[in-house]
Amino acid sequence: MKSDHIKKIGDSLFEISRCFKQGMRVPARIYATDELFQNLDDAVFDQITNVAMLPGIEKYAICMPDGHSGYGFPIGGVAAIDPENGVISPGGIGFDINCGIRLIRTSITLDEIKSELKNIIDRLFIYVPSGIGAKGELKLSNSKLDEAIIKGARWAVENGYGCNEDLEYIEEGGFIDDAKPSSVSNKARDRGRCQIGTLGAGNHFLEIQVVKKENIFDKKIARELGIFLDNQILISVHCGSRGFGHQIASDYLKLFLSVMQDRYR
Repeated sequence: MKSDHIKKIGDSLFEISRCFKQGMRVPARIYATDELFQNLDDAVFDQITNVAMLPGIEKYAICMPDGHSGYGFPIGGVAAIDPENGVISPGGIGFDINCGIRLIRTSITLDEIKSELKNIIDRLFIYVPSGIGAKGELKLSNSKLDEAIIKGARWAVENGYGCNEDLEYIEEGGFIDDAKPSSVSNKARDRGRCQIGTLGAGNHFLEIQVVKKENIFDKKIARELGIFLDNQILISVHCGSRGFGHQIASDYLKLFLSVMQDRYR
């Protein structure tokens, strides 16, 4: 498909105009360097083509440089939809609650830990449970789980799993007002009560990363963020609310789908 249906139209811009007779309403555009483009997984091209078929889509289906396969849209997929004549896609890319990435800066360089890398990785596997069905050390009662739902990251800090400074770098200080634990199903509770402190599976990751000076494109901003050493070690974590958030989203998506066609057309 890459050669048959995609053409390069700029330095870092590729376009799929995959025979509009196949159902594409608009072209699909992919923003990527040649190297990134060649390493995109094949599902990205089918998924962004499918996005271009959605009723009401405006101008282009777009895939950003972080593109990789999602549920329906590719991760990194963007679409603007006409609110009068278009669709609502509540789980286009996928669905979770509070999925995100955190970067942890250290003052350590690669030379200082190179000989210990295997031990460090082994210890990370021990202390950070990962994979489908992974369970953490905590198993919360319903009342404790309610407390964690309401307080969010503040609950973690109050229970010794972080420090107050962490909350300064989290949107809304780590929790949002008006959380209602009563709206969470028993199935979601059962899936989530053992998952606090786990990494999960899929595209979740925990990486030891190395800064290369030649890859710091704005030295002033990087220095303000404390990133200025060549071979500086950073830790990058991508995680979400695991089966807990996924089940909440699944529960309400079923409710959503039950009324969208009959009541809202």
